[in-house]
Amino acid sequence: MGMDEDIRATPVLIVEDTSMMRVLLARHLKQEGFTTIYEAHDGQQALDLLAEKEVGLILLDIEMPVLNGFETLERLQSDSKLRKIPVVMVTAVEDIERVIKCLELGAEDFMPKIFKPALLNARIYSCLERHWLRKQLNG
Repeated sequence: MGMDEDIRATPVLIVEDTSMMRVLLARHLKQEGFTTIYEAHDGQQALDLLAEKEVGLILLDIEMPVLNGFETLERLQSDSKLRKIPVVMVTAVEDIERVIKCLELGAEDFMPKIFKPALLNARIYSCLERHWLRKQLNG
């Protein structure tokens, strides 16, 4: 199995409170060949799911009820197992300060909610390739 097959076998978690956005992201991932896609409508539901499922990438919204993206990212980073999962922030927020805060909190990358499929692919694949290569180096 090559790196591309390994990457598409990666379980992805979409954390987004807007159902239409979850549908669009999940549909795009399926079209790209990703086989395992989980969905959560807020940060708490995501953390509950992560207690039960193995995930290799998280697409995380910033603006959500219960636990927002910042709070969720902080909890992910405070857990020694979960902090290894790459996180791409998906946000409608145009405020660069909020994006910088996400990156400082440990997010790998960010994407605007109104995404171009090619850009989403580039962000997902580069993020997963970096993660895959780090795993190969660290054993």
